[in-house]
Amino acid sequence: MTTLVPPQAAVVADASAGTTRWRWVAAATVVAAGALHVAAAFDNVHAGDVVVGFFLLVALLQLASGVWLAVTAVTRTGHAPWPVAAVLALTVGLLLLYLAAHTTDLLAGVAATDHQGGAAAGTHEGAQAQPPAPTGPVALGLESSAAEDSPGLLGTATVTVELLSVLALSALLPIGFRRHAANGLLALGVLVWIVWFTGVVA
Repeated sequence: MTTLVPPQAAVVADASAGTTRWRWVAAATVVAAGALHVAAAFDNVHAGDVVVGFFLLVALLQLASGVWLAVTAVTRTGHAPWPVAAVLALTVGLLLLYLAAHTTDLLAGVAATDHQGGAAAGTHEGAQAQPPAPTGPVALGLESSAAEDSPGLLGTATVTVELLSVLALSALLPIGFRRHAANGLLALGVLVWIVWFTGVVA
C-alpha cells in the first residue's frame, strides 16, 4: 500500500528547500564580501584611519550577517524579513557608494583630509605650493581622478560578490517584501542610468 503525499505538502517542501539554498548562497556571498572588505582595509592603509575604519566596520557587519544567515540555514529556523531587508539595504548602499567613489570625486576629500590631518598647520608658502584638491562631480568639468583610483581586481571581485548577495537576499524576502525590493532596485537602476546618461557620473 502506497502513501500519497498531498500536492500542497510537496509544494511547501520544495519551497523550503529552495529557501534553504538561497540562505546558503546569501550567507556565503555576504561572508565573502566581508572578507574582501577586510582585505580592502589592509590595501587602503595609506588612505588613513577613517577609510580603514569604515572598511573594517562594514566587514564586521557583513561577517556577522553571514554567520547569522548560515545558522538559520543549518537550523532551518524562520526569520523576520526586516533583518534580511536591512542586510539587503546595506549591500545596495555599499554598491552605490562604490559607484560614487569610482565615477565621481565627491568622496575624494574624505581620504585626503584624513591622510593629511596635520597639513593644516603648514606654512602659508607651503599651502600655496600645493594645488587645491578638486571638488564636485565629474560632470562639472573638473578633472576626473578615475585614472588614479581605478577599480582593481579586489574592487571588481567585491562588487561581483555583492551583486550575487543582492540576488540571494531578495530571494529570501517574502513575496510582498520581494515585490517592493524589486521595484526599489529597478527604480535605483533607472536613476543610475539617468545620472550616467546626463554625465554626472563617468
